[in-house]
Amino acid sequence: MSQNTAGRKIFFTDIDDTLLNTDKTLSDKNREALDHFLELDHILCMSTGRALNGASALLKRLDLYGRKNVLISSFNGGLIYDTHEEKTLLRKTIPLDTVYRAFDLASDFGVHIQTYTDDAVVTQTDNHHLRKYLSIQKLEVVFTSDIRTFQMNPPVKLLSLDYDDPSHLTAFRDVLGERMNGELDCFNSNPNLLEIVPSGVNKGSSLHFLADYYHLPIENTISAGDAENDLPMIREAGIGCAMKNADDALKAVADYVTERDNNHGGVAEILDTFCFSQ
Repeated sequence: MSQNTAGRKIFFTDIDDTLLNTDKTLSDKNREALDHFLELDHILCMSTGRALNGASALLKRLDLYGRKNVLISSFNGGLIYDTHEEKTLLRKTIPLDTVYRAFDLASDFGVHIQTYTDDAVVTQTDNHHLRKYLSIQKLEVVFTSDIRTFQMNPPVKLLSLDYDDPSHLTAFRDVLGERMNGELDCFNSNPNLLEIVPSGVNKGSSLHFLADYYHLPIENTISAGDAENDLPMIREAGIGCAMKNADDALKAVADYVTERDNNHGGVAEILDTFCFSQ
């Protein structure tokens, strides 16, 4: 990679309710801004809780996958992938024994839990929460009667979900944090989704990894998000931006809060303000 990094920036953007409209489309304003950003040889990283295959499929539909300097930081920073080189840059996994114990706790608590292979969701339970999630994320599912007998590599992420009563996830999060202290980190990507990742993995850690990888100072990083799982990259970026529609906790720590929400080109506003007017 080039060592001439003067002025080059990395933009880390969340996907859902940040880059995309609520209906999961990309606005013309945001598309034009991203195209211009990439034409200037800056680096674009889609920083998401989504699985890599789901995020990749989305970027293909948006005609972004495979373009130079377009990366995916999936599973909340656990797996970083260069879509142009089609190369994994970082992969952090959860030991299988820890996966098994988390599944046991979820079963005892009565919440849905799932994990991921490179190709599909893996779970022991079929229910309306899972089916809604699959319809949104466009992922395949594999069912197993016992996660311990399922042949898989250590995964990057676990996920618990509840579309009926998010407080159930909050209570489970407390139990999981107490029983798995130091082994796993838990946070919400929205009230219905509890992200469960290796300790120390988050969108902020992936921001630091890529800044080091491209030999860029943190001052050259910009981030945009709307939810709790975006907090680490908002705090850690040179310029952390919260969307107008973001959680109040995110706005409280952000360097900049957009005047436009995700449905009205908020990401384009960020790039116009901090990249194109410099």
